[in-house]
Amino acid sequence: MKKIFDHFRSRQLRRVYVMALFSSLVMLLLIAFLAGRSAPTRSVVVVPKRVITTSNAILQENAIPGTRDWQIPAAQVAYNEIQMYTNTPSVLPNQAISFYVSTQTNGTSYSIDIYRLGWYGGTGGRLVDSLSDLEGVAQGYYDQHSQSLVDCDSCTVDTKTGLVEAHWQPSYTLTIPPGWLSGIYLAKCTDAHGLQTSVPFIVRSLTPTLYIAVNPDTTYQAYNNWGGYSLYDYNTYNSNGLTRASKVSFDRPYTDVIGGGGTLDFELDALHWFERQGYDISYMSNVDLQRDPGQLLHYRVYISLGHDEYWTKEMRDGVENARNRGVSLAFLEANTGYWQMRFEPDSKGVPDRTVVCYKVETALHDLQRDPFYGVDNSRVTAQWRDPVLHRPENALIGIMYADLIQGRRGYPWYINPQTNSPLLRGTGLQPSIPYGCDLVGDEWDRVFTNGATPNNLQVIAASPTSDNGGTTDVSYTTYYFANAKAMVFASGSIYWTGALDDYRITTQDPCAGQTAAVPAVQHFMANVMDALVNPAFYR
Repeated sequence: MKKIFDHFRSRQLRRVYVMALFSSLVMLLLIAFLAGRSAPTRSVVVVPKRVITTSNAILQENAIPGTRDWQIPAAQVAYNEIQMYTNTPSVLPNQAISFYVSTQTNGTSYSIDIYRLGWYGGTGGRLVDSLSDLEGVAQGYYDQHSQSLVDCDSCTVDTKTGLVEAHWQPSYTLTIPPGWLSGIYLAKCTDAHGLQTSVPFIVRSLTPTLYIAVNPDTTYQAYNNWGGYSLYDYNTYNSNGLTRASKVSFDRPYTDVIGGGGTLDFELDALHWFERQGYDISYMSNVDLQRDPGQLLHYRVYISLGHDEYWTKEMRDGVENARNRGVSLAFLEANTGYWQMRFEPDSKGVPDRTVVCYKVETALHDLQRDPFYGVDNSRVTAQWRDPVLHRPENALIGIMYADLIQGRRGYPWYINPQTNSPLLRGTGLQPSIPYGCDLVGDEWDRVFTNGATPNNLQVIAASPTSDNGGTTDVSYTTYYFANAKAMVFASGSIYWTGALDDYRITTQDPCAGQTAAVPAVQHFMANVMDALVNPAFYR
């Protein structure tokens, strides 16, 4: 009987305890509710996690001693004596790249030295391989003095389009070692007489990095006039009345021997600085972007390197899609995405070896010159802002090409007095103070009121300019936020990256012989690089 009573009493006590606990909870909830009604609400700020932007692999690579031997001294430049091109602008580790070399005379021995370009303690490059005692074969050459092809029996010239292909036999094929880090590499040929030529190529990464820098190889071929033809009338030389080519080929050397077609002219200052800081960055050609635009989604930031003027529809669509999906964009120079082009295979059927651009304009009523007009107007090779395409560059970049000054003269860079951007934190940059000796030029971008400018475009810098005729203008440096995860930065000047490093390719450059790097702009660029990865910190 006692056990039954004890059991009953314990059940009663448990019930009392439960009811007391329930009552307490109700009172607490009621107090919280009343307090919430009487007190102002406070939003919870979720601070995004900062991303580490450096890479141990890049830092370790650039800690290795380097050399300046990748440069070609003016007295050793080979023009006709030895010329070279490659079968691809980029390659992965364990893949092969072929070099096509022609010496002026048969049997002339030569060597090929391969350098990776970077910081390397300020030397700018590291020797990674040497191929010596190679026997030269005379396969013809292009003489820039007489502006003619010489002894090139394999060369083909289409006088209707200006397409020139060398059709040389491969001289050496190199399989890229698995340990080669992604980067811009330079193959430098030296003949038995010490005369030198070079050609750049890219080693891509097998795994995604934080930043992807895209090399504008299509633009460098557009300006290349080996064989007498380019996409420009100023350096097209022929006797059949064709003012400029509408098709140019990758299957030929560059006439710009020292500049590697433009890579060394336009990219090395940024490249040196990126690698000096150790950013988690890899490289690819815009030909790779053409083949697989969706690969940009594997990266946090897309960087347009160099003079990036010629884009295909696939490139434009791919970059826009990446931005819309949260990938930040950085356009480090100017005149970007100005012309739409198309790719065609070469005469042997190898894809993406021919750049096609008829440069038609609606205002000139010459659209019919492009066979795609009336068939697929979305691929007509016109300016992106032309009515036939109606996709102005500033809809993507924020600004777009305005004008130029010829003769390698530039203008100082000026901070916009109205800006109060967090990107300027810690830089010391001030309005009314000129920065750099030639950071603005020789081509520049500005803001256009064409209805396509992003609504939240911010102007960081506004630098006065004028063209050769004295017409005044302004170059703008800008950024905007496409969405919560993507920022778009544009420097607005082809020379702007000259503030990041002291490298200059020629003695004619206004900054030659003096310290050209601008520490305050370097600090600003570091803020930009961080903001591209962490837009929420800089909104």
